[in-house]
Amino acid sequence: MALSTEQALALLLILNSAHLTAADCSAQDHVAVSGSAGGRAVLPCSYTPTPGQDVAVTWYAYSDQSSALLIYSESPSAPIPAQWSGRVKLSDEVSSGNASLLISELTLEDTRDYTCTVGINGKCVTYRNVKLTVQGPPKRDSTTATTQKTSPCPTQQGNAAAQRRLYCMKRL
Repeated sequence: MALSTEQALALLLILNSAHLTAADCSAQDHVAVSGSAGGRAVLPCSYTPTPGQDVAVTWYAYSDQSSALLIYSESPSAPIPAQWSGRVKLSDEVSSGNASLLISELTLEDTRDYTCTVGINGKCVTYRNVKLTVQGPPKRDSTTATTQKTSPCPTQQGNAAAQRRLYCMKRL
């Protein structure tokens, strides 16, 4: 039986991280994050770094139908699922304890649950659930008047002045 890339990476994660599960972590917490369509969001995840230790960070995305491995720091060149390709990035400060995930160009479909797991030397030290909610772009109020630029109008009276006033009222 052939494994898909995602299945192979998940298996690699299990083998390399000594079966990291939520039960292995002392603290499981839940965080809510919101963003706007087209914008970006940072999904927070942190841990207390231990110098010289082997750190592995994994981010998963969950939907009603399935789960997807987004990022596995031990295999940074692993393919990212198509819907997040070019839009997700692990923090550059992982060795300093910041395992946050940046998602750019948010879409409404990015609304879902995400999980961050951090393992040090194969032992789970952080397990965080993040609920991302993406809102649509702000609706424009069609009743808002737009400001029109006009040239200054003369305050003089008479035919010539009236013609200049008509010209002044034209949009620039």
